Amino acid sequence: SLERLRLARLKSQTSLSLLNAGQQLIIATGLVAMLWRAADGVAEGRMTLGDLVMVNAFMIQLYIPLNFLGVIYREIKQSLTELDKMFTLMDRPQEVQDAPQAPPLHLNGAPEVRFEAVHFAYEPARPILHGVDFKIPAGRTVAVVGPSG
Repeated sequence: SLERLRLARLKSQTSLSLLNAGQQLIIATGLVAMLWRAADGVAEGRMTLGDLVMVNAFMIQLYIPLNFLGVIYREIKQSLTELDKMFTLMDRPQEVQDAPQAPPLHLNGAPEVRFEAVHFAYEPARPILHGVDFKIPAGRTVAVVGPSG
């Protein structure tokens, strides 16, 4: 599943990069064509140098918001996809449920999670954790971070 997810993300990123490159190519071609025509008009005396600057500013003011709208569209589409996945997940039945007639849990003080004598290694020859003890109080977050960060 993780490999399929990785491939799908790679395919999505590749298509998005191609789309952005195509969009930038179209914008650059249009900008060059408009500036070429305006520079030709300045050379022939039909336009002033200020007109050329105005054409450049107009084109930049036109395509920057279009690019921004593309970014906003992509973010909204991604958010809606994630929202749909969240609701799909919420509709799934719980895998772990309380037993029928389970009594309420009464605690003496705030709950905590304890880890005692934790050993961990990706490979047996390279252990990472050597009998570590730690506890996580209620409402707190604990991370085990190594030298790589």
